[in-house]
Amino acid sequence: MRTLIAAASFALLSLSAQADHHETASARAEVYECGLREGHSLREVLDFAQGDFAAWADREQLAGMTFLWEPVAVAPPFDSADLRWVNYHPTWTDYMKANSAWRSEGAAELQARLFAMVDCKLPAFANATIVNPSTERTEEKLIMLGKCSFKPDTRLSFGQLATLMEERNWEALTKGDLLEGLWRTGIGIEGETWDFLQMTAGSNATMAEFLDGWMGKGLPRGPQAQQALPFRCEADFHRSHTVRQASN
Repeated sequence: MRTLIAAASFALLSLSAQADHHETASARAEVYECGLREGHSLREVLDFAQGDFAAWADREQLAGMTFLWEPVAVAPPFDSADLRWVNYHPTWTDYMKANSAWRSEGAAELQARLFAMVDCKLPAFANATIVNPSTERTEEKLIMLGKCSFKPDTRLSFGQLATLMEERNWEALTKGDLLEGLWRTGIGIEGETWDFLQMTAGSNATMAEFLDGWMGKGLPRGPQAQQALPFRCEADFHRSHTVRQASN
């Protein structure tokens, strides 16, 4: 499912106790790339996810968060999915518990109903880290996902990338609550042409303000010009719908 992560890859994430999409400093992102079966719609899948699936996950006391990503503008070859189902697990232990519960006999009816609506590939995993947390809680976010590659003979550590994102100060382009995160490649997505993913997300109003500033006025520039950055990114858009958020 590496195509899933590459293109979407959330709406992220509450990766801090106050963050809308990620309620821990880091999380394991599990992404499923799915196609709608004939006669079914994303609205139908979302109603199921926010209703019966979320209620089941609450009863099982599963930690983590779930989102549905709706493609808005995604470049080939990552534009084939009708939706992306994204789970965030605080730890691998939490993932194992959730996976065991989903594969149990008690979830068989839920599985049958979901897979009657969608056909999903195997999951891919990435390590997701919040860089600029958000305190704004919205049911829907617009996500700009950058598929980024280092320039020749250049390489930064994940910590250096996070510092660079903080120093570039994109949140200054909006009065809204901008969320920023980094995804490192993980299980099932090795061999992609990009080196890492960067995520920028917010409400429609926040993202509109950010994009007007980013595209209309240019990025903030310090001593380093934009062309001096050690990587290049290609951006896609997704609309992230909140299914469930639970820290424990």
